[in-house]
Amino acid sequence: MITGIAFTAYPSANVAKLREWYQNVLGVTFGKPYMEDGNEEYNEARIGDGYFSLMNSGWLQATPGSGVGITFEVSDIDETIATLRERGVKIEDPYVTPVCKVASLHDPEGNKVTLHQITVPH
Repeated sequence: MITGIAFTAYPSANVAKLREWYQNVLGVTFGKPYMEDGNEEYNEARIGDGYFSLMNSGWLQATPGSGVGITFEVSDIDETIATLRERGVKIEDPYVTPVCKVASLHDPEGNKVTLHQITVPH
């Protein structure tokens, strides 16, 4: 029935401004924006086999800052946390499990973003 994840979308009050933050702070590369009435209303970044998207909160029918489910895989979470802190991002210390490390932060609109690193090969 389900064959993959097409995309996940975070609600945004200002897609262009939030996209710039994801690009400049987290290094996420987005494609061409969908524009309407001169405003960027949607944009997506291909990550692995799916897409992470930012969408006008009215279209998504969700309040900006209510996104909580994206978890980005990183190659070195400790290095990523150090880099983000140097860029002024408030991020929690990593939580260590028997198989991974995770740490969370919030984007400028309040959406929760989690970083993840596998520490034990599957």
